[in-house]
Amino acid sequence: MKKIQSILISTRTMAVLLLVYAFSMAYATFLENDYGTPTAKALIYEAKWFELVMLLLMLNFVGNIARYRLWKREKWPVLVFHLSFILIFIGGAVTRYISFEGIMHIREGETSNEIIT
Repeated sequence: MKKIQSILISTRTMAVLLLVYAFSMAYATFLENDYGTPTAKALIYEAKWFELVMLLLMLNFVGNIARYRLWKREKWPVLVFHLSFILIFIGGAVTRYISFEGIMHIREGETSNEIIT
């Protein structure tokens, strides 16, 4: 267990995960440009492996906060940096699993309460 924990919560794993995350988002951007948003969503953004990368990143951030004791006063800037990434990933999870997408047509000078999903 200690060996797995040291592998999962390490600076090297963090670097690899961040590179995988960045390259996959860059690739998704090019996919979206060439084939449209539904293709990028289906192949990258809604894929289970992409969710796993984000989950591992969050665990790694939390583990590094504990490992380096970032809650000490002199390390607060680094703590805020790590917590901001955790908050971004939590916001993405809330958006993915709780929200919905739709289109609302509003003409100039009119009001509407209809949304097309």
